[in-house]
Amino acid sequence: MAQKVVGGRKIRKKKATSATRLLALYTDTHTRPDRRLGHAEDDGLHLDQAAAFTTLPPDHIAEHAQLLVAADWLTEGDTTESRLRGQLAERVLPLGGML
Repeated sequence: MAQKVVGGRKIRKKKATSATRLLALYTDTHTRPDRRLGHAEDDGLHLDQAAAFTTLPPDHIAEHAQLLVAADWLTEGDTTESRLRGQLAERVLPLGGML
C-alpha cells in the first residue's frame, strides 16, 4: 500500500522528490475519518514529527506540502503555529483509518 502512495501518478508527474513522497505517505497515514490531518485534539500534524519522518528541516515542510496541493494530494496545506493542517483530496485513499 505504501508503494502505491509514493508512486502515485500525479505525484510522479510533478517530479516530486523522495522527501515529498514521504510527506505524502506521512499525511496519508495520519488522517482522521473526515480526511483532515492529525487527531482532532491536535488540530493538524506537528511539523517536527513530519520533518523527522521526511528528513526535511521543519521550515521546508510548507514547500513540500504545497507540492502535494499542486499534485492534488492535499486540498490545502497550511503550516502555521508549528502544525501542518490540511485535508486529503477525495481521490486519495486514506490509510490512517486502516492501521
